[in-house]
Amino acid sequence: MSEIACRYAQALWGLTQEEKALEKTAHLMRGEPDLWDALCGPSVRPEEKAAVVGRLPFLQGEPVLRSFYQLLARKGRMALLPEIVRAYEDLALRERGGCRCLLRCAKIPSAQTQEALKKALCKLHHKQEILLEVEENPSLLGGFTLELEGVTYDQSLKGRLSRLARYLQMR
Repeated sequence: MSEIACRYAQALWGLTQEEKALEKTAHLMRGEPDLWDALCGPSVRPEEKAAVVGRLPFLQGEPVLRSFYQLLARKGRMALLPEIVRAYEDLALRERGGCRCLLRCAKIPSAQTQEALKKALCKLHHKQEILLEVEENPSLLGGFTLELEGVTYDQSLKGRLSRLARYLQMR
């Protein structure tokens, strides 16, 4: 995530904590390919982009978000919106005492296993909530890796084999 997206997210967080409204309006904007292309592309002048954003019907009841999107349009930063939304979600999650966790595994675990893992991680890291993002990665051969707040847990077969190979080379 880029530093500038994080800065925009922090600025927006300082103005409003309307996570659902941000997600909804960003999804609506990105869900219209022609609109999204025009807002992100170089062929439309920034002032025209801001004017279009100001007329979007789903932003009429959201003055802070409308102004924020117009700012992004005028600055030519609309393409950063997905990153900004993610950074904003992270701020909201942190405010609720949670964090995001990336689970990479050779095979996607069941919903029950994922819930048990979230509970264990909450207890281990003293969190109220864990947002678990799961990616299937067959190259791990088996097991999993977890990335949580800058800490990586590698319990994959590939990782274990690599550690064994390094150990044997040192001998």
